Amino acid sequence: MNISTNHSWTAITYPQDFSDEGLGLGEKTIYRLRKIVDVKQDRTYNIQAIVLASGFGPDRDEYPNQHKSFEAMMAEWLISEGKISKEIIHCSNNPKVWNCIEMTLEMIHIMKTRNLPKNVLIVSNYHHIYPRMWTTWMLLCGKKYGWRLAFCPENNGTSKFFHEIGGTVKYIPMALWHRHSI
Repeated sequence: MNISTNHSWTAITYPQDFSDEGLGLGEKTIYRLRKIVDVKQDRTYNIQAIVLASGFGPDRDEYPNQHKSFEAMMAEWLISEGKISKEIIHCSNNPKVWNCIEMTLEMIHIMKTRNLPKNVLIVSNYHHIYPRMWTTWMLLCGKKYGWRLAFCPENNGTSKFFHEIGGTVKYIPMALWHRHSI
């Protein structure tokens, strides 16, 4: 039995960059969204839901042109460019969610409250997944009843390895703290 195609999956991803000081999505974020579209089209995983959670950049000087939440821009891209049905896209609509641990917790909350598949396909670039998102998701949901995790790195985007190591170290205590509430 092929577990990836015989079960329903929820795909998630994280935004990484903006274009035009917050006006649109950046190239690295689009790589991640494109990977979800490609995986859904080639049916590697039976993606039945996509969950997005990310609000407004907290630094208005850095992102003065941001008029839509990151998740809204990603959903619009998936619908218009990726030809994904809006019915399978679930957004948190929480404009304050910004860092990866907040996004992860928000995504888990959405999956639980909307009864979405707990088979989670985490899509991001390689160094963001390994080690940060792998460690975070494994601590939060790994080996928990009803949860199944798969990791799908895209290879075009980039992350700074030492930035991701620092984020991993920072997120371990947070993930351990929240593990019992999931």
